[in-house]
Amino acid sequence: MDELDLLARSLPDAPPPSAEVVERARARLFAAQHEPTRPSMKFGPVRRRFGWGWTLGTAVVTIAVVMAVVTLVSNMTAVPAPVLVPTRGNDALRQLADQVAKLPDDTGAYWRKSLMDEGLTRVRAGGRTFNALDSTRTEWWAPRDPKDPVQTRREETGLRPATPADERAWRAAGSPAKVQRVCTPGTRAADCPKVQMSSKRLDCQYQRAVEPDGVLGDRRLGDLTMAELAALPADDKGLREWVRAHWRLAKETDEEVLARSRHLLEMAIRPPARAAVLRLLADLPATSVRGRSTDPLGRPGLEVDFDKGNPYFAEFGKDDEVTEDHTTVLDLRTGVILADVTAAGESTEGLPKGTIMYYTAWAPESGWTDDRPERPRGCRREQGSHP
Repeated sequence: MDELDLLARSLPDAPPPSAEVVERARARLFAAQHEPTRPSMKFGPVRRRFGWGWTLGTAVVTIAVVMAVVTLVSNMTAVPAPVLVPTRGNDALRQLADQVAKLPDDTGAYWRKSLMDEGLTRVRAGGRTFNALDSTRTEWWAPRDPKDPVQTRREETGLRPATPADERAWRAAGSPAKVQRVCTPGTRAADCPKVQMSSKRLDCQYQRAVEPDGVLGDRRLGDLTMAELAALPADDKGLREWVRAHWRLAKETDEEVLARSRHLLEMAIRPPARAAVLRLLADLPATSVRGRSTDPLGRPGLEVDFDKGNPYFAEFGKDDEVTEDHTTVLDLRTGVILADVTAAGESTEGLPKGTIMYYTAWAPESGWTDDRPERPRGCRREQGSHP
């Protein structure tokens, strides 16, 4: 390992120093090293030693060079606080798991999950075609005490122009209150209606009830309770067996069953169990860590593809087969999901490759809280089971 390798390990998040900075540091050290030796007042003259001592001296020089360069770089640029640094392959996910396992248990009376969904739609009006965003906000409160009520609330807003260029096209069309969706050829008129353009809330509904036996309102993962989630195994082997016992479906491979464990990252599980989930996912061949990224809300995270190699397609405008790229952004400290993102895997009319087609982001207020849900004002109450 030379001094530059050691420097890179010392400052993993800092930009590499320029050649000029390195040479300045080496020159400073060289000048100091060749100053005349001053005698010691107590022990007499200092004598140079060779042999193995020369090797040790070289190591000290190397470290000194590194420290000198670190000092120069630190004075020129602000070094960010240490964060998770992705290494090779899925090791970054295992590194994150080790970090998460050390976190203390969360406390609170309710698990609050606040989700923001946005999707891109191709529309036309006044002879112009442009993109618009459809937004939905869902809030879900699950109590630790099964005697307390579960509450869900869902708000929908109308479409709004996706970008400033789309807004200019909409205004040039006369800023119509309704626009026509652009659909693939052959779509029935009833399946391609006009849609409302509005940034205001168009609909709001909620449900509130005590769930029998404390079953969670989110039933995508079965009839689980908070107590069952709290008792999830914190070791990899135990979690694998638990997942196989609870989620095996007909004709699913073992890898497909285990891959479904990613949904546990969306739920109120203890940090040791979340760490076990991350390790389990890191060992699956369909998991691929892409590195540091930011979610659609601008938060830094670790981007992971949990479904590598499986093709997905969607309709967009007149194109009925646009490839999709699915990724998940994980919080760098807690390992919880920040966002699930779907981007265009190829370009088509009005949709450059890499454009986010739709996403679900967990709002910052999500997590355990001692607050309790209030009945939403201006929302209509609906009966029935929670989604």
